[in-house]
Amino acid sequence: MHNHFSTIASKYQSVRTLDIKPVLYIKDKLKKKPKISMADVGCGDGRYALEFLRYFDDSFYIHCVDYNENMLLSLEDHLAAQNITNFCVRQGDANRLPLDNDLMDCIVTFNAIHHFDVPKFLSESMRTLKDDGHLFIYTRLRNQNSRSIWGEHFPFFVDMENRLYELDELEQHIKNADMNIHSSRVFGYSRVSSLDRLVHQAKNNHYSTFALYDKETFDESLEIFQQNITNNFDDLAQINWHDENILLEIKK
Repeated sequence: MHNHFSTIASKYQSVRTLDIKPVLYIKDKLKKKPKISMADVGCGDGRYALEFLRYFDDSFYIHCVDYNENMLLSLEDHLAAQNITNFCVRQGDANRLPLDNDLMDCIVTFNAIHHFDVPKFLSESMRTLKDDGHLFIYTRLRNQNSRSIWGEHFPFFVDMENRLYELDELEQHIKNADMNIHSSRVFGYSRVSSLDRLVHQAKNNHYSTFALYDKETFDESLEIFQQNITNNFDDLAQINWHDENILLEIKK
């Protein structure tokens, strides 16, 4: 996975989809805090960090934490080019956060929890959060993944992607950490894309799931995927489907 993210770092923004709804939801949840120090754990190239920086004022500061140095370099270059200064990058493991105790008003992680040791990440989050701090986990559940365009039409995608959790599994991890879910919200999205765009995304490993295939299996699966899409959709320039993700809020 480290090699995958190093390879894709420079083109990550061009192949991944960014969901604004959870950013606005989190912003609303934090609106009573006069000053916010946030950590984005597993931040990648900073797509979500940039959205938070756009929606908050100068009283907001974000620590961008990721294990992959190439991702952080891409993030730093991108934000610096826009003259953004109220951020820092911190290379480190989500299971041992490079953050001081009681430092953060909020910790967020987007589509990354399946890469973490969840009990260690939860423990570290509680250590670094201030009292009354918030932890937001945004992810796809396994059942949500299976209903996506990839889960339904790309061979072996559901079987390959065995790292995702179901809600009850995350709830158990949170309970074992002596924590409680304060709120949860499912976000639904009507997606539209072309077959050419979907093929481009798959070939460029826009989901790390594709990096789990060997070349022969991926090539064969991609051919079948294209045939499946052709058989099931009339307009290959306007393919419509529905995606879902879940956002969990935990308060210290």
